[in-house]
Amino acid sequence: MSNDYSSLFQPFSVGKVEVKNRICMAPMLPNGWLDETKNVTDQTIAYYTERAKGGVGLIFVGASFPDDGLEKANFNISPFSAPEHFIVQTKKLTDSVHRYGARLFFQIQLGSGRTGFPAASPGTTPVAPSPVPNRWDPDLTCRELTRDEIERLIDEVVKGALLAKQAGCDGIDINGIKGGYLGDQFAIDAFNKRTDEYGGSLENKTRILRTIVSRIKESCGEDFAVTTRLGTKSHMRDLGLGHLPGTEYTEYGRDLADSLKIGHLLEEAGFDAILFGTGTYDSLYWLYPPLYMPEGSYIEEASLLKKELTIPVICPGKLSDPDLAREAVSDGLIDAVALGRGLVADPAWANKIKAGKPETIRPCIYCNNGCLARVLGGLNMQCAVNADLFAEKEEAWKYRKVEEPKTIAIIGGGIAGLEAARVASLRGHKVTVYEASDRLGGLMIPGHRPDFKIRDKWLLDWMIDRCEEQGVEMVLNHRLDADQVLALDADTLIIATGSRPKGLKVEGGGEIITAAEALLDQDRVGERLVLVGGGQVGVETAIWLKEEGHEVEIVEALDGLMLAPVEPIAFPNLHMLLELLDQLEIPVHLKSRIKSFDGREVTLETPEGEARIEADQVILSIGYEADDQLYRAVYPRTEKPVWLLGDAKMPGTIMMAIRDGNAIGAEV
Repeated sequence: MSNDYSSLFQPFSVGKVEVKNRICMAPMLPNGWLDETKNVTDQTIAYYTERAKGGVGLIFVGASFPDDGLEKANFNISPFSAPEHFIVQTKKLTDSVHRYGARLFFQIQLGSGRTGFPAASPGTTPVAPSPVPNRWDPDLTCRELTRDEIERLIDEVVKGALLAKQAGCDGIDINGIKGGYLGDQFAIDAFNKRTDEYGGSLENKTRILRTIVSRIKESCGEDFAVTTRLGTKSHMRDLGLGHLPGTEYTEYGRDLADSLKIGHLLEEAGFDAILFGTGTYDSLYWLYPPLYMPEGSYIEEASLLKKELTIPVICPGKLSDPDLAREAVSDGLIDAVALGRGLVADPAWANKIKAGKPETIRPCIYCNNGCLARVLGGLNMQCAVNADLFAEKEEAWKYRKVEEPKTIAIIGGGIAGLEAARVASLRGHKVTVYEASDRLGGLMIPGHRPDFKIRDKWLLDWMIDRCEEQGVEMVLNHRLDADQVLALDADTLIIATGSRPKGLKVEGGGEIITAAEALLDQDRVGERLVLVGGGQVGVETAIWLKEEGHEVEIVEALDGLMLAPVEPIAFPNLHMLLELLDQLEIPVHLKSRIKSFDGREVTLETPEGEARIEADQVILSIGYEADDQLYRAVYPRTEKPVWLLGDAKMPGTIMMAIRDGNAIGAEV
């Protein structure tokens, strides 16, 4: 591939606002980092500013609710309810990003509607265009919005836009007909059964948005840019059911034909650009594409919309591969790219490709664990691969060069040890990593074996490359005991020896291997398999094995799959994995335990009694236990600092390993 990314650095215009390049930051809710009024804080300002410094042309700040009082939940608190505070804080933000040549559009979310979480607003009834079932509790019927409430919603959106302009924003984005949110529900027949001026025809279904853009232009002037989100399909087979890429289905929600007509209506109404987005909360893996979805998930659909319209179409959707982004723009499929998670992972994405160094971009692995899973779980947003997220103000101190470099010995070359080595060497320390095997990466090596986890390999390669660039010495095939570690000429010792797979006693003498062994050496895997353990790793392994031609059945002791994760599993990942199991027809035995295996047949204990499955191999995926024996032997016997990190401390996720490795690397 050529390193000519010039097509991404041509200016384009959104209305009368010129943007310096074709790289935008997609809106993401920075949950946990806003103040009690849902306004930006100094931490949030630093977060956006770092992306402006990193070369982004346009930042969409997402996603704030209007001060209409229609939805009662902490999630829906409006920053506009404190207008003076909003202007002060948002002006700090706009001034900061403008210094680095970026534009800033503030996004307003019309509402959650039927997608609102009932647990977040106990005692209240969710609202929707019509009385329809709540997405999360089908037994709960949403209350139909009155015409007065719709008018109040419109009024408050316009007021919010005016406040945004007063705070120095270059434009406003309306989170409109996309995602299955309230604005989208008005455009879907299944959720809008109204007979007044807000239901029936497409003109009526889009009346709220068309009225909003007209009134914002009246209040804020024609020069103030107004964009909206629009997708081309709902990707729904039914309530709560999406459709997997490449499969045929009948659209339950909004289809392509209606969506293209809606695009024309929105353009004619005065919107200056479309920020594309597709899917709904019933097809979450389209709305927030996880690692199992194709790269550039939205390009094909967005290009259909671009062919119909004259206003720019800005496209997100797993577009952080620089070559794919360049091709989509240079081929005229879209006008600009919008990166969300890609810029969370590496804020300097734009500057790095402009400098012709795309290989130095820290890759997003689209795990959704740090960002989406935590946000939807009510926790503060983090990033699995970037431990500096929302700590941007501390980076200068964290990565300061040390005055007296130390010699650091790291025992274990997994992801935690490598991150500690990367950070410590960046600060000027002399670092040596001792790895017992012939490869660096630990459990990342079997972990990236399935094609859909190729980005895990990209991340591992990125970490190894950075360590090599910074002079980290890598010693492979070198297993050390406690005496050898204590004899090392090192000022500080870091023990990152990983974890051991948990075992299971099974009668019968049949062959039993671990999921990691199956992933590392497919040649030793049998034809008919029983996989014990229905966590995320087990489910992913079962899907990969079935796609590779093996017959596999899952046995899980709990009453559901993926119920006991170390960190929350994002809903899109969970839903897509479950639908893949269904599509691939992988049998699942819940509340069941393996009793015996003789090499030909597995005997299970199930709620219905004993069951037998033909199998020639059992694969275990029942978790890991910390391998901390070396640490326990070394720690009490030396005056040197000894740190324990990663799975050796507590088996966990990539995010936990990188977080701990980063912290220790900055501390030594």
